[in-house]
Amino acid sequence: MSILKNILTAIRGGASEAGESIIDANAVRILEQEIRDAETAIGKAKQSLTNLKATEIQLKRELNSLQNDAASYESKAMQALESNNEALAGEVAARIAEIEAEAADKSAEHQSLSAQVNKINSMIRQREKTIQKNRRELEKIKTVEQLQKATSSMSTNFAATSSSEHRVSKALDRVKQKQTNWEDKMEAGEWMAEESRGDELDKKLSAAGIGASSSVGGASVLERLKQKKAGQ
Repeated sequence: MSILKNILTAIRGGASEAGESIIDANAVRILEQEIRDAETAIGKAKQSLTNLKATEIQLKRELNSLQNDAASYESKAMQALESNNEALAGEVAARIAEIEAEAADKSAEHQSLSAQVNKINSMIRQREKTIQKNRRELEKIKTVEQLQKATSSMSTNFAATSSSEHRVSKALDRVKQKQTNWEDKMEAGEWMAEESRGDELDKKLSAAGIGASSSVGGASVLERLKQKKAGQ
């Protein structure tokens, strides 16, 4: 973060407007770097917390062992008293006192460390929430920044874009017209092919004497008219 430190130094040195301008121009990159630094720090803090938690677990195990030892010696001291061996019971009682004193120290240390572990864990969780919130804010900032760039570009090139769109529209119309003409020609070609196939078939039928229409002469017409007059 040497760049950010230099910027902040410039601001403190009196070049506040220039420094703020630099920060504004590089705000996204600065925020991204700050988030990365925070995540790195959180990772290291978690490692340290893991070590502290391991120590807390060890202390708890040692405390339980001391308490079990004290209970065991207490049972033995009772047996010594029941056997009227007070001297031995006194020695066991002294050992129990040592164990209880050590256990008291361990218990105090464990309680203190446990409280620290819980506090640090809470701080890490809170910091993680803040980082997540900052990351969401950063994404919104980046989105708005891109939108601003797009809007600025559209405004700057509006006239040129409109003209370009007009030319493109005209070009598309010409392409569409050429495609329509091509389709028309293809349809006409298919029609001609169908017609050619039809003429060929008629010729074959005529040559075979099938479907040939007989020509009607004038004599046939006159005869038909006479028959019609006679019918009147």
